[in-house]
Formats: sequence, structure tokens, C-alpha cells
Amino acid sequence: MGAYEESPAHRYQTLLRLYVATATEEAELSWKRQVLMDRLPADLLEPGHWYRFSGSKDLIEVTPDRSGQWHPDGALPADVDPKLVVDVPGGETATLLRQMLELLHAIPVNGDNKSTVEELKSQVADVGTDEWASWLAQGLQTGLAQVPDVAQERVGFLQHAAQHMVGTELLEGRATGYDAAGVLIAEAIAEQLLDNDAVCRAVLAKAAARPARATAEMAAMMIDDCWYRGLGDRITAALDTLRQRGEQVVDEARKGAYPEGHPEMTLDIYYGGILQAVPYLLAVNAGYTKLSHAPVGPEERARYEKKANTSEEKLVRLRTALLYAVSDVDLSQLYDKQARVAAVLRAGDTNHAEDLVHEIIDLEYFYPSTFRTVLLGQAS
Repeated sequence: MGAYEESPAHRYQTLLRLYVATATEEAELSWKRQVLMDRLPADLLEPGHWYRFSGSKDLIEVTPDRSGQWHPDGALPADVDPKLVVDVPGGETATLLRQMLELLHAIPVNGDNKSTVEELKSQVADVGTDEWASWLAQGLQTGLAQVPDVAQERVGFLQHAAQHMVGTELLEGRATGYDAAGVLIAEAIAEQLLDNDAVCRAVLAKAAARPARATAEMAAMMIDDCWYRGLGDRITAALDTLRQRGEQVVDEARKGAYPEGHPEMTLDIYYGGILQAVPYLLAVNAGYTKLSHAPVGPEERARYEKKANTSEEKLVRLRTALLYAVSDVDLSQLYDKQARVAAVLRAGDTNHAEDLVHEIIDLEYFYPSTFRTVLLGQAS
């Protein structure tokens, strides 16, 4: 393990990506559950089990291909053997927030970075709180209201705000995925209304004026406003555009990047790209989930529910990759997987080795595509 992997700053950044990806409380829950799962015997971690955590009724199904399915109702299908259900005992775990604060305290402080480290300590304790979400929403609405009442200018403001939220605020831990998702929905809907100046101006004026406790709430009100104006097709077009953009972000991240002179940054860049894709899928999921409760026929409701579910499935993969990155912060998981693949290759089963690498990279999104050679032991 090199000095970079050992550094408090690197470890802090890895935890931060998971912490802000969706909502901070969701990150804490997923992290705690992962720690409790890791305490189980190896045989109970084999795919094909169902898991119930202490104090919860919901079930998590892990299928033979290692994909997961959440069952919030806690109902076990009649054809599933109850013996496959593993009751995961509770226990004390260190929170992500506590670990991040400890890492920040471990960063050597001098005159050049003292104020920055102190700001990060305050910021990481505040981001994700109701007060922080409200402050972000109020700032967005105030900024929108101050832009001249010209459709193109107000849409331009939202485009800039969305780009900044995803490309800077989220990456630096000053906003969560849900904060960014709200801005993305507002931007995408506004873009779809540009061809009708009067409607676009009216919707954006209302969005800027109605009090919102979070950017997601502002976006939800815009969806309601457009729906009752008979603009359901514009909403779905906006959400579909966001899905396409999110997929593009994932595709770009998966290509991998090797900064000249700084190969250690490759995985940080990759997981940063995965993080940036999350708000797009959150936006799609939130938007279509909301539409599925609208007064529509069963066929249309089924279509909305399907799009909400497919975005949720992709979100699970992205969040799982960010959770995995925390366990692999020292590259121990990478070395273990290299050893597994090498053992299969030594046995002469190249097809199995390729299948393993395909699962790790293409199904689980644990590493960028360029890591095929790393896992197969072909890297120079």
C-alpha cells in the first residue's frame, strides 16, 4: 500500500463520496448494514440468501448473480425456503461522520491549510441536515428570482446552477445527491418549456416564489404545476433526458482515466464520475415515482412505475460501487480479486477468469473498464 492510499485526505474523500451520494442518513444506514454483514460467517455471505437486520422488517435478497433486491414489506415469497433468511444481529459501529471527522483531525495542519480543514469539519457536520437543504433551496430560489424575467436567461441560470451543483458542490461535499437531483429536475423541465415563453416564465416565477424546504421540494412543485397545466409530456421528456445524461456520465466514468504522472488518482476520478451520475438517476426515480401516483390509467401508471424501478436498479449498482470503494480504500479488495482471477488462470480456466472480471467491472461497477488488464494481470 502506498502513501497516497494511507493518507487521511484520500480516506476522507472516499468516505465523503459515499456520505453525500444520496442522503447522509441513507449512507449511514447502508454503511452500518455493510459492517454488520461483514461480521457474518463466510458461508452466510454466499449469494442466494435473504437478510433481515435487527430491528427492521424489510428484507434484502441477494440473488445468485450477486445483484440485490430490497423488499420493504418484509414478505418472503411462498416458494422461498425460510432457512435462506439470515437474521443479521445488531451491534455498535462507528458512523461515517465520526470517521470523517477523525480523519480531518489527522490531517497535518499548518498555516496554509488550517482554515480549509476547519471549514471542512464544520461543513461535513452540516451537509445533509434539514437546515442545510433549506439554505441551498433558498439560495437557488433567491438567485432565480433575481434573474430578469426572461425565459432564456432564467433557464440559463438553472443550467449553470445544475452544472455547478453536480460538478463542484457535490464532489466537494457541500451538497447531497438529493440536493443536486432537485436542481437537475428544475433545469430539465425548464429546458422543455423554452418553446412556450409565457408558460416557461410563469412556471419559473412560481418556482422562485413558493417557499421550499429543499431543492427536491421545489422540483416536486414544478412537476405538480406542469402536470395541472396539461404538460405531462414535457415532464416525461425532461426525466428521460436526465436518464440519458446520467447514462452518459456513467459511460464516461467507466472509460477510466490515467492522469499523467498521477496514476494513483485513477480510482478517485472513476468514483467521482460514479458519484456525479447518482443525482441524475435520483432525479429520474423521484420524478417517475411521483408521476406513478398521478391520476392516470393503469397502463400509463405501469409505465411510470417501470421507469422508476429501472432507475432504482441502476442507482443500487452505483451506490454499491461507492460503498465498495470504502472497503477498498487501501486496495486490499483489488489485490484479493487479482489473486482470485490469477488462481483461476493458473488452473487453465480462462473463460471463468473472464467471467469473474466481467462481473466485477460490468455488473458490479467496482472498477473502470481499463482495469480489465489489471485484474487479469496483464498491466505493464
